[in-house]
Amino acid sequence: MRRLRQEPGTADLARYEPLVEEILAQRAAMRSRGDADLAQSASRALAAGLSNDGALVRFLACAGEMSRRRLDMEPFACQLLAAVSMLRGHVVDMATGEGKTLVGFLVAAGLAGASRRVHVLSANDYLAGRDAAAGGPLFSALGLSCSAVVDGMEATARAEAHRSDIVYATVHQIGFDLLRDRQRAPGVSPLVPEQDAVVVDEIDAVLLDDAMVPLVLAGDAEPAPEGARVTELVGGFAEGEEYEVDGDRRSASFTAAGIARLEDSLCIDNLYAPEHVDLLAAAHVALHAHALVTRDVDYVVAEGRVRLVDDARGRVAARRRWPDGLQEAVERKEGLEVTGQAEILDQMLVETVARGYRTITGMSGTAAEAAERLEEDLGLTTGAVPTGRPCTRRDEPDRLHLTAAQRDAAAAGAVRDAHAAGQPVLIGTGSVAESERFARRLASAGVHAQVLNAKNDAEEAKVIAGAGRAGAVTVSTQMAGRGVDIRLGPGAAEAGGLLVLGLGRYDSARLDRQLRGRAGRQGDPGRSVFFTSLEDDVVTEQLRIRRPPRSPDPDGAVRSPRFTALYAHAQRVAEGRLLQLHRTTRRYHLSTDRHRRALLEVRERLLAESEALDECLHRVWPDAPELREAWNAPGVRRLALEVVLFHMDRAWMEHLGRMAAEREGIHLRVLGRQNPLDEFTALAARDFQGIRAEVEEAVRRILEEAPEDAAGLADLGLRRPSSTWTYMVTDNPFGSEADRVVEFLGRAVRGGGPPAVTYV
Repeated sequence: MRRLRQEPGTADLARYEPLVEEILAQRAAMRSRGDADLAQSASRALAAGLSNDGALVRFLACAGEMSRRRLDMEPFACQLLAAVSMLRGHVVDMATGEGKTLVGFLVAAGLAGASRRVHVLSANDYLAGRDAAAGGPLFSALGLSCSAVVDGMEATARAEAHRSDIVYATVHQIGFDLLRDRQRAPGVSPLVPEQDAVVVDEIDAVLLDDAMVPLVLAGDAEPAPEGARVTELVGGFAEGEEYEVDGDRRSASFTAAGIARLEDSLCIDNLYAPEHVDLLAAAHVALHAHALVTRDVDYVVAEGRVRLVDDARGRVAARRRWPDGLQEAVERKEGLEVTGQAEILDQMLVETVARGYRTITGMSGTAAEAAERLEEDLGLTTGAVPTGRPCTRRDEPDRLHLTAAQRDAAAAGAVRDAHAAGQPVLIGTGSVAESERFARRLASAGVHAQVLNAKNDAEEAKVIAGAGRAGAVTVSTQMAGRGVDIRLGPGAAEAGGLLVLGLGRYDSARLDRQLRGRAGRQGDPGRSVFFTSLEDDVVTEQLRIRRPPRSPDPDGAVRSPRFTALYAHAQRVAEGRLLQLHRTTRRYHLSTDRHRRALLEVRERLLAESEALDECLHRVWPDAPELREAWNAPGVRRLALEVVLFHMDRAWMEHLGRMAAEREGIHLRVLGRQNPLDEFTALAARDFQGIRAEVEEAVRRILEEAPEDAAGLADLGLRRPSSTWTYMVTDNPFGSEADRVVEFLGRAVRGGGPPAVTYV
């Protein structure tokens, strides 16, 4: 019925089962054939095209047999069904432990063998390197080259890796290299040859959870001198005296006493005077760092550096920074060396990277829950692959409590009982601080737990590998994208299999299912349960309950179906808010993406076609042919091209800066009965239209004033950044433009009050 209603996530994959049966039959007949014969047969099959059923069957039969020989991994029927479905363009939902890694090998080999350039996107660098090495013997046997692009690679090695038939990387690495390509000088080849076909492991985590993360190419800039002094002053301020924090702790503001103290300490009369705008901005950033950003929740300090924690995964987000000077303010707050100011040269969203591919496919253990967004955002259809063995895991109802303390006490008791019975336990938590706090609580009860969080995520494979031992207790932050299965050790199955215990629900039910899916792997026994409370963030950040339950149990357990339904409603509200913010953020970036593509087309023409520079110089000097000819001379033509590219890049950077400033206040357009998104799009279009004239004027001025012996940009007084680096901007802690629109309208409707649900 769901398929008849054409609901997302219900693509009919059963129609490919006859192909799977034929693959298994042909593979059995190939056992006696040599490796070279198999490779040639696979190559001939792919020459006929993957859209041909017979060719697809022959290729997967050959590849499956080669996988058995080279990898000691023989694909099961469910894995072959997933591979067929993905090679036909679907996203597949595969349960944890069903062998997604091997499916990725088969799909990548099929696409690459059909002369497609293939990227396989992993959740992190560790998995990219691991899978590239693991799949290497299969790929080489089929005549394909494979490599991994990971952080820390030198430019030469990175360029060489990108030339492989199959490239394993994270979406961030691909995006960073695309940003570098867009700033490249004449005569430099692009790092990323083209975005052709992509296979995405954990597709929902890679392309949905991180979709709105901006990837940034930055250059060095002059430090802001006012930051250190202001951060030191604000660090001594007290809540309720010099500043106040709103009820949901999303924003903070100075009181009159706080402003007066700042003015006295800085020896100024009026902090709001136009000449002190930089000081005022630095003060608000310092206040945010002091009052709202929490160590071991929003970030950890490791190896003398502030390392941000990914909210969706509860682990360190590599190469991620906060915007608007907040990174530097937190570094000063912690007494660390400030990493330096940066000016943004270019940036784009992770989703923009994904949209650049001609063909997208992928897999995940929770793709079905993400099907609607995958279809809406990327036009992808999703279907579920049945498990090889029936899932015997028991998913128990939530155990709801009044307070977080009562929830934790009950959860610790459940862990203690399971541990005493020899059952392995995996506890999922929402933050680094919570994982460590609960581990200490267990230790006080005599239960030793391994902790896996952002402070030791480099050890995750080792920790997860031991989580299935009988009696093992593991406390972890979010399990999405870990890429490692939990295998039961001797005696663990007899004790009931893995117990997955969640401390509070996440903002998305999809993340809850990812945690549950760690138990019951390949028919193993297991069970899952969430211990929740009415003080959980997912409730308090969405709703205010004015009347608590009337008759909870002595231990705080709430058995009222009304409040269980309320908790589920709060989670749906949280999911809805995230989805709305996702949609709105994308709409704000659509115009920027269009303008970037238009500018890049011109830039690429300048690099590839000599006529493009001639046309540009003609626009610069329409009535001065002698100047055009002078700068077209062989000895100076390259310098003219470098000047044009420099000012194009500079104009784009300034355009991004102006648009960022516009977004800060665009939500106020609702006061004039205007649509903020429409107004922003119009402003961006007008600003972009002026870029060409701006560039041509700057080029004219620089070249006309150039000394005769000028040989490079430095001789013309132009300076590109002496160093560049890439990083991700975490969710804007001051609220995105969408956040501010929603919050502004909500407060207006509520008369300044918080959201509330009342039960009478």
